[in-house]
Amino acid sequence: MNTKYGMDELPFSSATPSDSHLFVSGQGGTDPLTGEVTDDDLEGQTLLTIQNIENILAQSGLKLEDVVKVNVYLKSKSDYELFNRIYARVFPRPYPARTLVYCELNFNLLVEIDVIANLRK
Repeated sequence: MNTKYGMDELPFSSATPSDSHLFVSGQGGTDPLTGEVTDDDLEGQTLLTIQNIENILAQSGLKLEDVVKVNVYLKSKSDYELFNRIYARVFPRPYPARTLVYCELNFNLLVEIDVIANLRK
């Protein structure tokens, strides 16, 4: 697919902390070094999206276990069941609260995810 994401040109931070939470902006299945969408399939994009989120969380000493809210944006309703199987393999129980909506996504993404995590005291 090889679509350039253009992260340096977008007007937002990858994450912003508050007193008690870290708000992670929507992430997609893009290579963090090149900014390119490298997978044409939902599984590859979802796994890379979650890996990108894990990398952002790690910069604040956090893990997926610290995530309390997940917002998922899927391009296709037909991907719902596959997405749930992938999600269940990666996110630890008890699962965070989650919202999932279907919409058009930029940059040929099939999935975009943003999260809110509790900061550790």
